[in-house]
Amino acid sequence: MIGASLVSGITDYLHTIGKKLSRRAAHSLTEKTDQDFVFEVIAEKRLPTLTQLKYLGKFYSETETLVTKAALFLALAGSLTLGVALYKNNIVRAPANGGEYVEAVIGAPTYINPLFAQTNDVDQDIARLVFSSLMKLDEQGQLVPDLAESYAIDEAQTTYTFTLRDGVRWHDKEPLTARDVLFTAESIQDQNFKSPLYLTFRNVRAAVIDERRISFTLAEPFAPFLSVMTFGILPEHLWADVDPSHAILAELNLKPVGAGPYQFDQFVKDKKGNIKEYRLKRFNGYYGEGPFVENLTLKFFSSFEEAYGAFESGNADGIGFLPQTVLPGTIKASQVHTFELPQYTALFFNQAANPVLKEKEVRLALALATSKREIIDEAFGGDALPVDRPILSGMIGYTESIPATLFDPAQAEKILDAAGWKRIYPEETGEAAVVPTKGSATLGLPEPNPARYGREKGSTQLALTLTTIQREESITASEALRDMWQRIGVTVNLNIVDLAKIQKDIIKPRAYEVLLFGQIIGKDPDPYPFWHSSQANDPGLNLALYQNKAVDALLEDARKTSDTTEREKKYNAFQEQLSQDAPAIVLYSLRYTYLTPESIKGISTKRINHPSDRFSNISSWYIKTKKRLQF
Repeated sequence: MIGASLVSGITDYLHTIGKKLSRRAAHSLTEKTDQDFVFEVIAEKRLPTLTQLKYLGKFYSETETLVTKAALFLALAGSLTLGVALYKNNIVRAPANGGEYVEAVIGAPTYINPLFAQTNDVDQDIARLVFSSLMKLDEQGQLVPDLAESYAIDEAQTTYTFTLRDGVRWHDKEPLTARDVLFTAESIQDQNFKSPLYLTFRNVRAAVIDERRISFTLAEPFAPFLSVMTFGILPEHLWADVDPSHAILAELNLKPVGAGPYQFDQFVKDKKGNIKEYRLKRFNGYYGEGPFVENLTLKFFSSFEEAYGAFESGNADGIGFLPQTVLPGTIKASQVHTFELPQYTALFFNQAANPVLKEKEVRLALALATSKREIIDEAFGGDALPVDRPILSGMIGYTESIPATLFDPAQAEKILDAAGWKRIYPEETGEAAVVPTKGSATLGLPEPNPARYGREKGSTQLALTLTTIQREESITASEALRDMWQRIGVTVNLNIVDLAKIQKDIIKPRAYEVLLFGQIIGKDPDPYPFWHSSQANDPGLNLALYQNKAVDALLEDARKTSDTTEREKKYNAFQEQLSQDAPAIVLYSLRYTYLTPESIKGISTKRINHPSDRFSNISSWYIKTKKRLQF
């Protein structure tokens, strides 16, 4: 039954189609309709032209025309909406070249040369911008290749082979090759250059393999070697003809040519010949991304107050260092960046400069009479970390097993009394008057004026000169130390030195008795440069002029092993001996803070090992932007 109905339906449908076709054939014998014309004109092309589309109204019914218009409107609106959405989601603001950044810096440049820059923070700042190195520290404070494309270390841990990036050029457009790296290493090894890096490289043999590869072979394993390879590379074609004995006089030290993101432009001097501004410009041939900021200028000042005055007046956009005593919240229209720094500040005793410091009892008494907490509270508003050892928390060799020297001024007095340092009271009274002084309650001292009495042994007076830099917090700390030590009968004179002169006039000639100064120890805590006896004289960093053969052996052995556990044992033994000898008093560790304007974007630095590391991702900083499509 169903089959019969289906056949009947199909038959009727075919009959109807046949009638329509017959009528169309009959009509074609008379005249064509508008629809016929439309079919004919589009038959030759798959798509109609705009002129032909006007006939669609003849083909469509009124309802169909209305529906078509509505569909076209919706399609247009949908396309517009989709276009806006795509624009918003895929058009981004990307860094663009342009803009200028001016930073106020405390200090002044001396030698912008990787061979000498280690002793001057300003030199290191500029060298970081101008020169490139085989390895560098990224914004996370981790070692990563820079000029090196890759590196390999042999099984003996004594040969390091570096492969350079292809196509790197100097600022003068000459190609940078492995020969330049070899020249730099050999210059460090040349004692006539007097580079602070000499002792690290004296037993290293460098050899060029080919234009892009160089190897360094050590006499024995040296665990921190990769971290040493962060020094800048010099261009051989410019330095080869410079006499090493007179290298410090070369013009290239102030007008350097490197391969870093920025190149030297010019410097500005005052009437006395002091460099007041140093201007750099972006190197268009830099091998890495960026830099985007077109011009970078460093302006030099002798104190934070002067630098901050330039910042407030608009003569500087940022400040390279913000003292702990300044509250970041009080500074507006700027970005405040704060980092923990692998640094400690200590009192270094120069026993050769003052005979009284050769007595261990005197050094121990000074340590017992020193309140680190009071210094931190007075000088830094409590915003610093008291430390007892030269290896800081989180580093290989850090230990809490060695007892710290506790603040005990009463015990300090007993030690000096027993050592024969007699108390000498003012003649007019015969005994000091008990006058309460600032901080005496905190110190737990029932006494009085810090200058209540002095001490002497025979004809020798117990008197010291304490030297520090002309910086507010350093001066405050020195004044607190003076007061504390004078309470136990030590006469203290303060010598405040301009920051720009501290290196040349004080540290280099070791012209101090007691020096309050900070040392940055870097990512690897290797204490060798700071405490080995070979580093006691310039350009070494052993500011206490400490000499101990047992300690020398420990530091030398620790450098030779990559076994972390073994290194820790050596470093613990070193710190134990250092605690017994008391050549210095380690006081506190500071944070590093600097300011940049809100207009600068792209600063992503998280950790630094040296103040110059604030520029670790300088090539990513930007002020200007451009629109870019990104899917």
